[in-house]
Amino acid sequence: IDLFDKFIDRNQSCNFASSVANRWLGVRLEMISNLIILFTATTSVLARGHLTPGTVGLVMTYALQITNSLNLFVRTWSEIETNVVSVERINEYAELKSEAAWEISDNKPPSHWPLRGDIQIKQLSTRYREQLELVLKDINVNIEHGEKIGIVGRTGSGKSSLCLALLRIIDPTT
Repeated sequence: IDLFDKFIDRNQSCNFASSVANRWLGVRLEMISNLIILFTATTSVLARGHLTPGTVGLVMTYALQITNSLNLFVRTWSEIETNVVSVERINEYAELKSEAAWEISDNKPPSHWPLRGDIQIKQLSTRYREQLELVLKDINVNIEHGEKIGIVGRTGSGKSSLCLALLRIIDPTT
């Protein structure tokens, strides 16, 4: 229960910060809107000899709607900014270094392959990225067809990395 309370507190602290920021923005937008309405009303009173009552009514109607317009503008701007992050991610993915080819024509097995379901791995070493350390170092495995095996070991011993290497999700370095 204590761990659950800790997670709830963390969640609520984020929500509280969001609510405070929204309220802060709301107060500022209301202040700007009220200043625009005050300026419009003052200008209408000072220019009453040059404006018709219909024009004053129209201008005041638009001025009173400025709060909603400002809120919509801020919400739309925030949404555009969020969507631009998606475009940035797409550009990032487009510029990624391409992976190895799906098929290597020089190393293509014969059409009748495999005759037996043996798996033989010799001196397999691999890493997740070029700059990182090796996660598997000189692994040798021989699995006969029909044989059932289990891969066991401590956390961080390379069980998942071996499975990823078998499925060629991470490429071998040797």
